[in-house]
Order: sequence, then C-alpha cells, then structure tokens
Amino acid sequence: MCQNSVRVNRAIFVLIFFVITSVVGEVFGFRAAINVPDDILERSRAKYAALSSYADTGVVLYEFGTSSKERQTFTTYFSRAPRGFYFDFKKENGDRYVIWGDPQAFHNWWKTTGVRYDYPNPNNTGAFTTADAQTFGAALKITALLYAKAALQGSFTNFADAVVDGTETIDGHRCYRLVGTAGDIYGATGHESNVRKMTVWIDADSLLIRKVVEIPKDILPGHIDRITTSFEPQANPTLDESRFKFTPPSS
Repeated sequence: MCQNSVRVNRAIFVLIFFVITSVVGEVFGFRAAINVPDDILERSRAKYAALSSYADTGVVLYEFGTSSKERQTFTTYFSRAPRGFYFDFKKENGDRYVIWGDPQAFHNWWKTTGVRYDYPNPNNTGAFTTADAQTFGAALKITALLYAKAALQGSFTNFADAVVDGTETIDGHRCYRLVGTAGDIYGATGHESNVRKMTVWIDADSLLIRKVVEIPKDILPGHIDRITTSFEPQANPTLDESRFKFTPPSS
C-alpha cells in the first residue's frame, strides 16, 4: 500500500509540475524547448507547397539611415489549378510593381517604366527575375514557397542555421519564432551576398508565415538597416477568377 501511495503521489506531483509549467509558459509567451517541434520550418514549407489557393495582404516597413522609414503595401492571390497568380506591390512614393499569371504565361508591369512584359510557358520564371529588388523581397518570400518546384530565388531559398527561439503572439496569433541566416546566391558562381540575420514568425496553428525581419550583417555605427515584412495570410480561400486579371494603365 505504501509503495502504491508513493507512486500515486509522484504521478500527481509530475502532473502538477507540467500543468504549472504549461500555464507559466503561456502567460510569459514561451514554452519549454522540449515541447517545441524542431521541424517547424519544414512543416511550413510543406503547408505552402500543398495549398490549393492562398491570399494575403501585407506591409513592408523599411528602416534605414539614422531614423528614416518607408512603408509599402502588397496583396497576393494564388490558385494552383487552374493556375492563377496576382501580386500587387505599391510603394509609399506612388510607384507600383505587378506580377500576374494565368495558365498560359506570367506577366509583369512596372509603373516606373510603364512597360508590360510577357513570359509564356515553359520559360515563365523571368517574370520574377527583377521582382525581389523592386519589392524589398516581398514578391518572392511566399511565392517561392507556393511554387516550391520552380526554384525561384527568395528569402527562404537560402535560409540556413534556423533555430526555434521561442514563441510570441503576433496580432492575436501564437507563433513560433525562428532565427537564422539568409543570403542571396548567384547561380553561375555560387557566390553568396547580402548575408543577413532573418527572424521568422510562423503561426503555430496554420503554419503560415506572419512576420519576417531581416537585418544585414554589416551596419554602419549609429545607423539602422531593417526590413520588416508583415502578412495577413489565408489558406485555401475561395477566389474568383477576376482576382487574377490585370490591365496595365495607359502610359
């Protein structure tokens, strides 16, 4: 009887300990490392690759110099079958960059030049070649995950050494916070440039990305250089065909 009592007491103690640990973790925004899966990023990649449709609205906040800020906005619509794609990036200064796609081709248009370019299948990825630079990386962050087999170059293409840094609530959604290093690699030479620290917040429930912060490796003393990209994502929404139509304005 004594041994049974001891075992029961131990079991109760262990249960109480884990309940208290869980409650404290939720209150202070973290969980013990043992309870955090180590494959969050891969599960998130798989989630995007399996989506039949996707939509988001987002904001890019670019902080630079000693105190300067620029705020840009964007919208994304995606349908896997039949293929439909639309990305609309609007800069604070009035500039605009649009990429859209249909089953036959991808297209892009940049307000600064007023020129539309068409990229018919199968060589259609050229529509995204200059998009990263013109959109502060926003055009390819999620797009490269949605079109996982297309080998598009985005922030997550070369995201390395990622570790789970805890959990945090973003706009009411509990997220895993991952910290790693991103860089741009030139295919012809393999040379890596624009190496930066990247922190990613992945929704614990939907596995969709809600925020990304990128900070270059080298920053001048007294200066800031930070790009924060925030997303309001939707998994598998119902999207009307009109969402993927775009007619460039007349010059």
